[in-house]
Amino acid sequence: MEIRQLEYFLMVSRVNSFTRAAERLYVSQPAVTNAIRSLEDELGIQLFDRNQKQALLTAEGKIFCAHVEQLMAGISNTLEEIHAIKNLKSGVLHIGLTATGAVRPFVKLLKNFMESFPNITIQLAERDTATLQGMLIENKLDLAFLRTAQEKSVLVYKKIAAQEFFICCGRGHKFRRKNVLRLEELADEKFIFLSDAAYRQAVGKLLPGANVVLESANVQTVKNFVAEEFGITILPDSLAESDDNLTLIPLEPPLIVELMLVRKGNRRLSHAAEAFLELAEKGAE
Repeated sequence: MEIRQLEYFLMVSRVNSFTRAAERLYVSQPAVTNAIRSLEDELGIQLFDRNQKQALLTAEGKIFCAHVEQLMAGISNTLEEIHAIKNLKSGVLHIGLTATGAVRPFVKLLKNFMESFPNITIQLAERDTATLQGMLIENKLDLAFLRTAQEKSVLVYKKIAAQEFFICCGRGHKFRRKNVLRLEELADEKFIFLSDAAYRQAVGKLLPGANVVLESANVQTVKNFVAEEFGITILPDSLAESDDNLTLIPLEPPLIVELMLVRKGNRRLSHAAEAFLELAEKGAE
């Protein structure tokens, strides 16, 4: 059974004539007649009463016609939805990001995308780096916005930005009036770190012997403890600069962390994901 046969069948049922149906469809009458005859042979029923001057549906034909109309309407709706997705007029984009992922470059990129494609729904998954990489591999995400991490061979990593990390301390801390901090000045400090693996990888290289008294997966929790002077932390400026209870001091040498847009290498991206990746690459350039 072919869609073409069903289209011919519906046209004959509407105009009650094989000849007029052929004219409307811009095909020959034998093409319509043969298609209907083949359809009847496949179904084992007679769809039209050919003993009348008109081609009228039989009782079985009327039942079949009702179902075919529903089927063709469903196909039409499906094709319209697919067309809308291809033209980025609808669809869903699944993006993953870590606790420190909502930094200025990502927020700006996401805003630009939403302004360019307002009908695309964005669904964010906030997890740690390892979990997000696993979700990409399992096809649960289209893309993920990650910091420098241990790379997986099945994933593709595209650098789109870099960001400087700062020492973050409470307003009453002894460092509050410092213009810059050297690593040796941090030797006796207590640290509160994010528990994300990529974050620990980045700051761990800088401070391998840091006295970490507390870890949390939540940025706001870390900031709250720092504000109460349980210790100090290291954060990108865009996650702490608006907090009046905190002071940011640059490091010497500076800690620069790459921001990566990650996808699964052998997976075909959705049209929405391709558009987001293209926008990110233009921004990186």
